[in-house]
Amino acid sequence: MRSTKQSTTTKTSTEKPETPQQPSRSNSVNQVTLVGRLVADPQLRETGNGKHVTTVRIATNTGASAEFHNCVLWGQLADFATGYLKKGRLVYVAGRIQTRSWTAADGSTRNSVEVVASRLQALSSKSADGPAA
Repeated sequence: MRSTKQSTTTKTSTEKPETPQQPSRSNSVNQVTLVGRLVADPQLRETGNGKHVTTVRIATNTGASAEFHNCVLWGQLADFATGYLKKGRLVYVAGRIQTRSWTAADGSTRNSVEVVASRLQALSSKSADGPAA
């Protein structure tokens, strides 16, 4: 029989232990997921350079109260929404939050918070016109 001898070596590290990094913009997350019903029929608009856009309002219920969310849909999402979705349809929307500020005609500053959708999916059938009673 032959004997084998294993040798173990120990490494000594001269590296500094990792220190926690400060959060940076690349570590942030701006993601929204909503499931709710359309408050009104989507209306297709076209920008000056020909891009299709629509803004829809989605109602989400949390028990006794409802929240309303403005969602902006661009391109194919806008085309799909105006072609297939109607008031009362249950939809899934995923996207990011965007805030805008502008000066109104009366000189006051207005702010808006909206969801810019990157994904839209109809969750109820075309014949569904609202929640079951």
